[in-house]
Amino acid sequence: MALITCPECSSKVSSQAGSCPQCGFPLAEAHAPDLAAILCNGTWLAQSGTLVDAQLVATFSSNGTFQGQTTPDPNRVVGVQLVAQANFRGTWQVSGSQLFIEFPLTMASGPAQTQIAMQFTRVSEDSLSGGDRFLRPWEWQLVE
Repeated sequence: MALITCPECSSKVSSQAGSCPQCGFPLAEAHAPDLAAILCNGTWLAQSGTLVDAQLVATFSSNGTFQGQTTPDPNRVVGVQLVAQANFRGTWQVSGSQLFIEFPLTMASGPAQTQIAMQFTRVSEDSLSGGDRFLRPWEWQLVE
């Protein structure tokens, strides 16, 4: 266990504490990785049951927009895919360890504006994992 300094009151606090025992400052949030900066650091490949049978490749910009492409999973039978290959532009925002994205997801029946909220439980510089409100897992890998 290491001692750290509380950014609010300058007390010495255990690095394992969730909040400062002196002033109540939420230390876990103060030391959380900067998800927005991590996302803007390259191109990401996402896979999830929410995408049914597709992969999403996305590049995030610091202005709250992102662009990318959905591609059918190469392991699926041709002609059975539900998600079509399509390029898209969307918007995104971060709140703590949550990512909110909105973009047109093109299904076999046509495009539909899609909003997805994800809560990440593991965040590193090159991978993210968590789940959405339907409890479907999401895995993101930095590819470039």
